[in-house]
Amino acid sequence: MSKPRKPSPKDAAERESALSLFLRGIFWAAVIALVLVSVSSTDIPEFSWSQIAWWHTSDHTQPGLVFLPTPTPQPALRVGIISGHWENDSGATCPDGLQEVDVNHAIALRVQADLRRAGYQVDLLAEFDPRLKGYQAAALVSIHADVCDLNPDFTGYKTAPARGTGNPAQLQNSLHLKACLDARYATATGLSYHPTSVSRHMTGYHAFNEIAPDTPAVIIETGFMGMDRDLLVNHPDIVARGITNGILCYLHNDPISTPTPAATP
Repeated sequence: MSKPRKPSPKDAAERESALSLFLRGIFWAAVIALVLVSVSSTDIPEFSWSQIAWWHTSDHTQPGLVFLPTPTPQPALRVGIISGHWENDSGATCPDGLQEVDVNHAIALRVQADLRRAGYQVDLLAEFDPRLKGYQAAALVSIHADVCDLNPDFTGYKTAPARGTGNPAQLQNSLHLKACLDARYATATGLSYHPTSVSRHMTGYHAFNEIAPDTPAVIIETGFMGMDRDLLVNHPDIVARGITNGILCYLHNDPISTPTPAATP
């Protein structure tokens, strides 16, 4: 029987190296497990397929390469614009055939375009649009014009807020929206406020009773189709800019006395 071979220094070193590797492996596995337990799934960034494809097709050995999570876009605020009398009737009519519904619609389309360029979702609504039932938005404005009387006193604009019968906060927010519209519209158009012609049709506007009780809303009569005809018919972009700036003033919570930059170039 041969004598057992005495372990050489080389064998001892190999056993020590293997043990060291084993212990280091256990240590790092424990560290990784501890980190994974302490990090919730919501803290782990998600990556888009385009990022993964880019990783496989590009030189990912470049120094300083950092993966960023795919950003989640925030939904744009919704604004409702009622084009007065649209898809219902003609509204006020001048002796030469000019109809309020057409004046309102030309302005409403421009307000919609201006607000969309500013990054908002904008619903263009008919006078008795089915979507008005329970309608929810950051703001709602109904656009109208007044009669074609050439009485020199019949010039100017006016507004009326939702009354907040279902929610007192609606009245407060609607009053804020009204104040913004009054200030910005007067600045843009040069028209003065015409308080004596605010009617019950405005203060009791039908849409105020249809929309959600937390939707701030205002109806605006942009001017008289007689004395203010040139502005309303030939410069609807100016009229629309005044309305848009009033809405933006409210949405941005700007000070009423600080003009909002024009939404159109």
